[in-house]
Amino acid sequence: VYDACHMGHARAYLTFDILRRIIEDYFRYEVLYQINITDIDDKIILRARRNKLLADFKAEHAADYAAVESAVGASLDAKGQKLDKKMAALAATELPADAPSREREMHETEKAAAALKKRQFDDIAASVATIREVAAGGGGAASSILEAVCSDAGVASTSAAALERELVEQTVALNEELEAARDALDKSDAAKAKRLAELTQQAARLGSLLARLKALAAASESPIEALFRFAGSELGETLDAEKGSTVTDHQIFNAHARFWEKAYLDDMAALGVKDPDVMTRVTEYVPQIIEFVQKIVDKGLAYKGGSGSVYLDIDAFKTQGHHYRKLSPFSGDTSAADMAEGEGELAGEAAEKKNPNDFALWKSSKPGEPAWPSPWGTGRPGWHIECSVVAGDILGANMDIHAGGSDLKFPHHDNELAQSEAYYGHHQWVNYFFHAGHLHIKGLKMSKSLKNFITIRQALQEHSARQIRLMFLMQPWDRPMNFSDQTVGAAKSKEAQFKNFFGTVKALIRSKWLDEEVGWRSREEDRALYDQIADCQSKCHHGFCDNFNTPQVVDALSSLVTYCNNYLSRPPPAAPAVYLVQKAAVYITQILKVVGVAEGADDIGFPVSSAGSEAEVEGPLDALTEFRDAVRSIARKKGPVEEILGACDAVADKVQASAPAAARLSDQVAKVLADFAGAIRAAAAGGHGAVLTACDHVRDDALTAIGVRLEDATREGQSSTWKLDDPETLMKEVAARRAEAEERAKQAKAKAAAKLQQEVDKLTAGSADPFETLKPDLQLEGGALSQADVEAWVGMQPPPKAKGKPTPEWLQASR
Repeated sequence: VYDACHMGHARAYLTFDILRRIIEDYFRYEVLYQINITDIDDKIILRARRNKLLADFKAEHAADYAAVESAVGASLDAKGQKLDKKMAALAATELPADAPSREREMHETEKAAAALKKRQFDDIAASVATIREVAAGGGGAASSILEAVCSDAGVASTSAAALERELVEQTVALNEELEAARDALDKSDAAKAKRLAELTQQAARLGSLLARLKALAAASESPIEALFRFAGSELGETLDAEKGSTVTDHQIFNAHARFWEKAYLDDMAALGVKDPDVMTRVTEYVPQIIEFVQKIVDKGLAYKGGSGSVYLDIDAFKTQGHHYRKLSPFSGDTSAADMAEGEGELAGEAAEKKNPNDFALWKSSKPGEPAWPSPWGTGRPGWHIECSVVAGDILGANMDIHAGGSDLKFPHHDNELAQSEAYYGHHQWVNYFFHAGHLHIKGLKMSKSLKNFITIRQALQEHSARQIRLMFLMQPWDRPMNFSDQTVGAAKSKEAQFKNFFGTVKALIRSKWLDEEVGWRSREEDRALYDQIADCQSKCHHGFCDNFNTPQVVDALSSLVTYCNNYLSRPPPAAPAVYLVQKAAVYITQILKVVGVAEGADDIGFPVSSAGSEAEVEGPLDALTEFRDAVRSIARKKGPVEEILGACDAVADKVQASAPAAARLSDQVAKVLADFAGAIRAAAAGGHGAVLTACDHVRDDALTAIGVRLEDATREGQSSTWKLDDPETLMKEVAARRAEAEERAKQAKAKAAAKLQQEVDKLTAGSADPFETLKPDLQLEGGALSQADVEAWVGMQPPPKAKGKPTPEWLQASR
């Protein structure tokens, strides 16, 4: 917990929440679910120190732009040199022809990650250069920069806000093309590889332009604040290298961890993740950790290095019959990259290890790091030891399931296994490991170190928690997946399918179906529906049993919804077996509750009557729907205004009976009905078009604002259908439809203008005088056409009224 949680973390958190729910709520196992908060490690130490030093520097130089600019410049120079050195080293590294495929894959990933960091650094450098220009030249420089960005983007001069919208639109379109290119990439196909490289370069160019534009906006307000915003991370690294050893107050590290721990818990609540049964913190277990390490030392399986750090002795561990690297088997030495991942950024000297594979159980603290007294001197827990100690305290010497991201197999989980087996003296600390697949974005694992992440809170501004959960359910939980517009869009479509189906079934149950015959009237179709329900139940069960195959489960539920929709859409006289359809909807709801998509599985106590229940609003919403259908039908058929006014009079009694008295949804519906009746009465004087506009307004604005979805009937004689939904979701849908309609109108207008220009170009081609080309041989009452007449005509003005039949020339020009 050293920073905001991103969607890569959500991939793991939601995955394990889903698996836990299936185990507990479907298979009915008793689960004791523990999570551990790592509130002290290298990343927390570095981030807390850098934030503290950056805050102090900012307070000291709050009004000294020159000092801040100088410090930022030096920091960027140092960071740039470091990145260039890294890029050069990777480029110079040639793997042997017989290098293992895993090593080659890691090398390619490392090169791609370094290239991404270099592009990000170039964007930061461009942003700082922009800030410097604005600080030096003021408003005039800002205008020049905006013109330059417009020119580089190939966009006509415009405002900064309009340019940003244009660049964002270009970026979205380019990202879609990039995703398709990556999916279709065949490294043996030079043309595809070249196209992917070109698209990547275009994306980098757009990213740089957006960075400059954002820096321009920030610098126009405050150049100093802009420098801290765009280069604060790099400045913090420099300050830490110079003064990190001076930060010694434990409270600085604790406060940082507590802040992000609270943010993590808030994010989990927002995602609908169930609370754990037990939550532990590393800092509350330091005495137990010291005892744990001491026992391993006493067994001769760990040793103290010259710095005071304590390492697990891998050779001694193997000598006692244990196996090392069970999850990621490998017989050679641990790579430098894996060792750096396992020991952290503040690792001690590797030279004091007996074997390069040995890892730290206890780290000697250097100046600027939190420290606790121990038999080996002041120090702090190693990264892996915490999990063994806290899990052993809560779950004992053996646990059924241990979970984490797939990147934790080695070194983290393998090292946990080794130290736990060394402590307990057995060979199986964990029975099963669940490793969630990575979430990739633009071809690379989403990661804070790569700065290619989207925080959970940012994602929840665009997508609902249900949509994010569905997105993960539709992918195998233990394989990598891409976070893209396509994967999110598929989840939103699936959510809409379920939501519309539930609304349809609720409307069916509310209908007067009991006034007709009941039972299986369409025996073959009804029995076939029952068989489909049974088949769906079987597929869901087998899916859950088959390594938690949630994509199969979602597909089975979706197929049942499609079948039910087709069953319900049969034309009269076919009638549905309502209880059978209800059975399908209830089963789908139950499974969606199991995986956390539908709410209610975690409620405590007896259900409380909701102000937004269908039963409570049925009366006023039915009255509103019937009234709207009536006046809308009259208006569409251009019927007498008196009939519209008569419908208003007829609904008046229902309006008074439902007079609003509180803030319940039923009262809100009653108010909408009253307002709508008044609006229709007023609109009737304006004609049928005004009535239809009022009908659209109540559907798209008034009802959506209170969470009511109103769907117009698709067949003559049918009634409109209302469904309860989330107001924010409905308003977003309406806004999106209106935006699409405006865009279509804009495109149609542009297409018409382009077509007109083509016609004019054809008529005027090769002529020095357009008037001579367009001038038709036609006599008017006042004589021949004047040049003003033709100019008005070409300018889309109505042509002058001709006497007699128009000539072919006139008709050609008119076309």
